[in-house]
Amino acid sequence: MKTLQNRLKTILQRSGLFTIKAPTDRKIEKIKESFRHEERSFLYGFGKYLVDSLYCHASPGVLETIINELGDGQNKKLLNLGGGSGQVSSIFNSLGYDVYNIDLVLESENDHNLRLDLNKDKLPFDNQTFDTVIAQEIIEHLENPWALLREIKRILKPDGKLIISTPNILSLRSRLKFLWSGYFPWFTPDCFEYHVHPIPFWQLEIVAKQTGFSIKKVLGNGDYFFKKNNSTQKQILSRNEEIIVVLEKNHDYR
Repeated sequence: MKTLQNRLKTILQRSGLFTIKAPTDRKIEKIKESFRHEERSFLYGFGKYLVDSLYCHASPGVLETIINELGDGQNKKLLNLGGGSGQVSSIFNSLGYDVYNIDLVLESENDHNLRLDLNKDKLPFDNQTFDTVIAQEIIEHLENPWALLREIKRILKPDGKLIISTPNILSLRSRLKFLWSGYFPWFTPDCFEYHVHPIPFWQLEIVAKQTGFSIKKVLGNGDYFFKKNNSTQKQILSRNEEIIVVLEKNHDYR
């Protein structure tokens, strides 16, 4: 059976069906020279595709999109929420950032790797400490996203940036699954131990506004591979299984 699957995969790759060649991206290709990447599948619209992607615990395209949203990291501090001490943080380090990690499960702790439960603990940093905060695939794990965003706003510098990625439950595929089964993808009963809060984009907009953030950009993980750079927000939400949202502090917020 495995041999048959491998042959089928080879045929699909050679024919070009369901296989996407990653876009020419010098920044990402340079990172791939030093960090793990592999063929991984993802959903886009109503198709399932295979692509060579940087390895992480998010869908292909999420990490690549976040990396391209990050500027020069020299002399800047970055907080990676739920980042452990693995590949993603090492990549951010390679971009020049001084990276701090917060995670519930860590093999060891030090000044840059702290074990915290974001459902219970406040962030142990002074006001206006960080230039950038990454919340990649973390907000759906939390009981109270409002509390976390208030803490992030507190520790971000005035011109700081917050990047959030989360499953997109507003995609057409996700809506159809809910209509058929009563559950969104990744939010079924067997996932409830870790995915406790499906958060649609409209709700994220409300949370952002009420906690003092402005949404500057909405991106989709699959759009990275299809070079959909000028998509409308409606198109992004309809076809991508993950969204990446870039936020800035709202200086008029009180």
